[in-house]
Amino acid sequence: MNRRLAIPITIADFLGLGLLRVFLTIIGLVFYLKKQILNWGLAIMAVNFISWSYSLVKFLAFADHSNLHQTYGPYMAIAWNFIAWLSFSALWTLGLHCEKLPDLIVRVQSFVHHILPSFMSRTVETDTEQLIDETNEKEIPKNRLSTYETALRLIIYCKHHFVWFTLGFIFLTIYSAARIFIPLYTGNLIANIVNGKGFPALIQSVLIMGGLSLLASFFGGLRGGSFDWATALVHKRMRDDLFRSLVKQEIAFYDESQTGEIASRLTSDCEKMSTIVSTNLNVFMRSLMMLIGALIFMFYMSWRLTLVTFILIPVVGFITKVYGAYYDNLSERDQNTIADANRKAEEVLSTMRTVRSFACEKNEADKFEFHLLETLNVRKSKAFAYMGYTWLNELCENAILVCVLGFGGYLCISKAMTTDHLITFLLYQMQLGENLYNIGWVFTSLMEAVGASRKVFDYILRKPNIRNDGSDVEQVKGEIEFKNVTFNYPSRPTQTVLNDISFKIESGSKIALVGHSGAGKSSIISLIERFYLPDKGEILLDGKNINSFDHEYFHQNIGLVAQNPVLYSGTVRENILYGCNWAGEKEMIEAAKLANCHDFVMATESGYMTMCGERGVKFSGGEIQRICIARILVRGCKIILLDESTSALDSQSEALVQEALDKCSINQTVIKIAHRLSTVEKSDAIFVVDQGSIKQVGTHTHLMADKNGLYYNLVQRQLLSHKENIENLTTLSPFGITQRPSIPTSSNLIHRGSPPKLLSTP
Repeated sequence: MNRRLAIPITIADFLGLGLLRVFLTIIGLVFYLKKQILNWGLAIMAVNFISWSYSLVKFLAFADHSNLHQTYGPYMAIAWNFIAWLSFSALWTLGLHCEKLPDLIVRVQSFVHHILPSFMSRTVETDTEQLIDETNEKEIPKNRLSTYETALRLIIYCKHHFVWFTLGFIFLTIYSAARIFIPLYTGNLIANIVNGKGFPALIQSVLIMGGLSLLASFFGGLRGGSFDWATALVHKRMRDDLFRSLVKQEIAFYDESQTGEIASRLTSDCEKMSTIVSTNLNVFMRSLMMLIGALIFMFYMSWRLTLVTFILIPVVGFITKVYGAYYDNLSERDQNTIADANRKAEEVLSTMRTVRSFACEKNEADKFEFHLLETLNVRKSKAFAYMGYTWLNELCENAILVCVLGFGGYLCISKAMTTDHLITFLLYQMQLGENLYNIGWVFTSLMEAVGASRKVFDYILRKPNIRNDGSDVEQVKGEIEFKNVTFNYPSRPTQTVLNDISFKIESGSKIALVGHSGAGKSSIISLIERFYLPDKGEILLDGKNINSFDHEYFHQNIGLVAQNPVLYSGTVRENILYGCNWAGEKEMIEAAKLANCHDFVMATESGYMTMCGERGVKFSGGEIQRICIARILVRGCKIILLDESTSALDSQSEALVQEALDKCSINQTVIKIAHRLSTVEKSDAIFVVDQGSIKQVGTHTHLMADKNGLYYNLVQRQLLSHKENIENLTTLSPFGITQRPSIPTSSNLIHRGSPPKLLSTP
């Protein structure tokens, strides 16, 4: 060579870098001994990347001096510098996380137990529900998953559909192999034109490029179709896994969660996760294969120019790392704001009658816009971050191109490289830059998916606090017993709802629970339904703990009619047979007749195929109640729970519903909650609940005999309220009523009979 690079060839600077490492290590050790952690991770990474780039420059300088080719000292110094900086970086990283080392070990063990065995052994036909059950067998670390743990879980999620991904990778390999030769023949084509080699060489290059392009296009289409289908399968599995996990959660989980937020995780978050992960696998593998191919040809053309290309690559990696971490945080905030907006929209749209009745449309729209503005602000930050990331990446890419052109020209002038090789190298170098950019984009997109997926994985991996793993399926008679049961709602752990209550209800008994609002009546119903678990004591069904019964079998024998029952948006037939696949048309019609709903259902145009509308909006309150009663009757429940099932109805609808209940509960155990005396007076026994305890037990007659008892006071208060309502009605009547309707007294509310055999509270 006529000229050499004006770069010092001394190795003294490597000694300086070594001293810098020693100095930083001492600082880190001092703070470690003080049990303090220096958050210098990015700074250490930046120093490492700068050292990498400097080492490459020094290597080129050494290689440019022919008198150093037989000297191993400079090259060994460079190699040692690389190894030392890698070791130093690993040591510093471990030091930064030393206080989290026990938690890190737990996370690794959890990952190994939950993921790797599954990955190695399970087939594509793995049952999703079983997979989630096994995952939930062990406690997941309660701290949120790290970025890399979450990203790894996302990638491993694709293993269930490895057939389609494998096909995609095969097509991708052929596509990449065809694409990788195009720059080579493009360079040959340009060289043939410049060197004037004539038409035969030109036509040969054009035909080869045309064939390669056709091959790449064909297999590129197959690759895209395979990955798109795999993406759809991953999306379906994610949503299915999430929904299966959600429906397993205990009722307390929904007491503390917003339905709109959960729906957002089930829709937009899963969509973003599956699309980004599957698409990025495609882009990453394509870019990686083409990058490897480009590097092979670049090293073949000129290893010196290849090293020049990599001088600024560490800078690009550092920018991508910083941007990815920041983008991860922004993406998580973005998904949270979207979930908040969806929650608000769901809340308002599901209660439009209330919104309209208070004329709060504008107010609610303004609140929704506020949530949208929060999302917009986060996305503005994402736009600025992306702008800076793109600007810095473009700057580095152009800087690399300038360096390659400058050094390539230097090599051509020095006769160390031919012009056609330089042209071909530049084409591969541009391809390399494009693929490096794509890999960086994959990394940042994966960080976006990580931000969206943390809450989804929290839900998928959440272990329900109530296990439905009982197996007992013995015939149920209907005897219920509470033994020293104490209960607090999980959302209000300091407020005792039921305090050491004990009672026994014989099979076939008709029991009423009465008391002030908030006394604990509905909580007793919820505990019988296993919506919650008692904090102390146990609940027995036919002498066995209710937790020992098979989940489906248990609820086939217990039916609940709530104050505000739910009809789904399907047909009347689907609602009556909900969760009752063994019943047929005959059983459905018999149940509907017993529930006094057959006639009005058949009066509709489509009969039992009539669509109920969302939440049963096409039927009145009384009609909905009777359809729900039919839903219980068709199951043949041994125990019927009525939670103020007629309190919101008018007298006519109440009479029809009460008639249906009387007909259907002849041989069943019935527990009802009601405030109206007409609903409870015929009960075999009445339990008076107050402040979480059962204060009185007996028939209406026996309880009314205790003038100082709570039940007597409740009855007198209701009679007084009824009397005042009639007086107000008479005063306001426009028809001039002079004779008031008769006021019921306690005498005509008395139900004669002896108390049932019940175990009352001590």
